[in-house]
Amino acid sequence: MHTEAPYEYIRDYYSNVHRKNAADPVVAEFWLSKLANIRGDKVLNIGCGPTLYDYMLRFGSPPREYVGLDINKSTFEFLRRSRDPRLLKAKERVSELGTHTELIAADVFECDEKLAGRFDSILGVGFFATFHGSRFKQLFEIMARALRPQGMLLKLTWHGPHRTARETRKKLEYAYDNPEEPTPHELVSGIENAGFSLVEQEVLECDPRAVGWDAIQSCIFSKN
Repeated sequence: MHTEAPYEYIRDYYSNVHRKNAADPVVAEFWLSKLANIRGDKVLNIGCGPTLYDYMLRFGSPPREYVGLDINKSTFEFLRRSRDPRLLKAKERVSELGTHTELIAADVFECDEKLAGRFDSILGVGFFATFHGSRFKQLFEIMARALRPQGMLLKLTWHGPHRTARETRKKLEYAYDNPEEPTPHELVSGIENAGFSLVEQEVLECDPRAVGWDAIQSCIFSKN
């Protein structure tokens, strides 16, 4: 059962992303560089989290319309209220680029009609590995309908977490993780079965003592 993440959790998550990226720039650049594959007029960042604006600045080209969807309403409270200079700078740059942003606080499974046929690209950073089984299948049916013909989907997922039991409990409670983590192969197979073709795949093996994960998987898919 999902519990709304408190504002402080979202704030700390945002800071931790920046801290980890600064601590290990090689690992950070591996996955951040993949965001350059995101192109098109309309882009969906699914399970966007508080780094919505930061990530858009790494896209191959700025979209005309950028939609962030997240189940945690506090994500958008943070994006509106926070005075973190990194966030303010990212928001200012997005505004300068002329991109219209739409923030949707909702469960993706209740947004099928709202998303259908709208997007040239879909981005999921960590998000897709938080589902398995029938929910995973249903999710990618929604993603396939959300994409326009020949649309592309970028999946970035982290595998083999090394963290405390308390950290895991919080991530599960706030819908930031999945108790039954799918393997990289299972993720690719499941997405292909939903009507996508794998265009490119890369896996970075990591030092878990340094970054807290065994590996990061990056995949680009096109809609069949």
